Amino acid sequence: MWVFTREGFFSVVHDIYCEPDEVMVLARKMEDIESLAGKLEGGTGLVLEFAHADYRYRMAVKKIAWAEYLRRCAMDIDYDNYKNLIDPEDLGRLETYSNCWKALKKWQDTV
Repeated sequence: MWVFTREGFFSVVHDIYCEPDEVMVLARKMEDIESLAGKLEGGTGLVLEFAHADYRYRMAVKKIAWAEYLRRCAMDIDYDNYKNLIDPEDLGRLETYSNCWKALKKWQDTV
């Protein structure tokens, strides 16, 4: 699952390091996973850093805490354009998210 939220961009999987009631949340930026950790109810696991992994930052999260986080994200939607939530001073994030949007738009237009 790929998820873009107010806290950042995450890839979420269930891998061999997860307990049956956990998911592994992966992030490319430390500030994203730290922001997420502050929003999860019931605490979080340790943030692990793997310098050479495709996603540098990882955190095991209880599935119920992840589901509750997503529920709150859905209930808190009050914007008409997600891209407008991005801080215009954060040029790297703005460019990256815009490139993702453009790639998905191009894919839509060619299918």
